Amino acid sequence: MTDWSPGAYERTAVQLEPVAHVAVDAADVQPGDRVLDVACGTGNALLAAAARGVWVAGVDLAPRLVGVARDRAARAGVEADLRVGDATALPFDDDAFDAAISVFGVIFAASAEDAASELLRVVRPGGRIVVTAWVPEGPIHEGGQLARRVVGELSGSSAEPPRNPSWGDPDALSALFAAATVRITEQHLAFTASSPNAWVDDQLDHHPLWLGVRQRLGERMTAVGEEVIRLMTEGNEDPAAFRTTSRYRVVHVTVP
Repeated sequence: MTDWSPGAYERTAVQLEPVAHVAVDAADVQPGDRVLDVACGTGNALLAAAARGVWVAGVDLAPRLVGVARDRAARAGVEADLRVGDATALPFDDDAFDAAISVFGVIFAASAEDAASELLRVVRPGGRIVVTAWVPEGPIHEGGQLARRVVGELSGSSAEPPRNPSWGDPDALSALFAAATVRITEQHLAFTASSPNAWVDDQLDHHPLWLGVRQRLGERMTAVGEEVIRLMTEGNEDPAAFRTTSRYRVVHVTVP
């Protein structure tokens, strides 16, 4: 799995913050609830939940991001149980939470099945799970696919093993949470910058995923970067600057 500690994921987290509020709304958190933010990153969802009077915990594989979330919680006066850990082996007891939220987090887990099983384990019967997952389309998705193909070629395979597609597939999601009640809604999020070049440059310089690609591609990164700029330019919705809108699914699960 990618190490999300390098770079400055905080920059991306700011852009994703509106989705945290969508997820907290979807989880219908109530004062006094115990809420877990899985793959919490910088803590967007747990802080949004804490503002509603709930007790919060968070877990993430990246120690640096857990530290960022802990600092943000302290500045906000929020007591949060923040731990370094894997979404496929959550360091919490059975039935410990009223709700669990994951904003574009568990979709990167090595095993979707194990991550779903762990979410069901730690949330009490009748509790809620909310996961957000990108719809696999659009220029940002295409840029990522391009990078995976090139990295795969360098490693001697026809393609880099793709991210587990289950989280973006409604049928697969129903299978992942087969014993539970699953409802899926759809939202969208716009990414903006001063130009397609500026957006790509920012990603290549700061995003952990692209930093990993850059390290592996070496000199080939220049050509790949130019191709990504082309994809962003073709998909640009704002001729005066840059905007691309990505669709995402909100997975609502009621634990049996």
